[in-house]
Amino acid sequence: MLFEGSFGKLEQKQEEGAKRIYTSAQGLVNIVEDLLNVSKIEQGGMKYEFMPTDLGKLVTDLFGEMKIPAESKGLAFSIDIPANETFMVNADPTKMKQVLLNITDNSIKYTQQGFVKISLRKENGKVIFSVTDNGMGISSETKAKLFEKFSRGEGGKINTGGSGLGLYLAKQIAIAHKGDVVIESEGLGKGSTFSVVLPALAS
Repeated sequence: MLFEGSFGKLEQKQEEGAKRIYTSAQGLVNIVEDLLNVSKIEQGGMKYEFMPTDLGKLVTDLFGEMKIPAESKGLAFSIDIPANETFMVNADPTKMKQVLLNITDNSIKYTQQGFVKISLRKENGKVIFSVTDNGMGISSETKAKLFEKFSRGEGGKINTGGSGLGLYLAKQIAIAHKGDVVIESEGLGKGSTFSVVLPALAS
């Protein structure tokens, strides 16, 4: 309401304060939502509405949504989707978009300068969504436990406000879609690639 001007036009310092309040509150909302989703998964109560879904459209929408935060950090943000090709999967569009957003957001957060590239391809009956960056990279020790609950890895030193549940949730949701989330990184300082692998629907 403050941002919308319901109480009059804000001065710069007031606007900055309101922005900090909003950001903190949104962070708490996200943490509570993550905790609720973990509880649903562990109790078998997570509901999915599977349907034929064009992952190409989800990824294009995602690129538009994440372009501003990426470019505000000065990152080169790009997308690579082969033209005239569909990427149909059996998915819950809302939950799958949550997975793709989480992975892309992580890449942007943990890349201080350079690039983040998202791509989509088909390979051996699979649709593969990948996010590649030249950010801080991942050590082999961290890679082994990154999908555990509350695991933050080296990135937790940069982004201290997360729940440590995002990648755990992404992995569990992908598994429920008969897919997976996989990591590639040559080590600290060498960037990383996170990929969501899903079975392709027969065309």
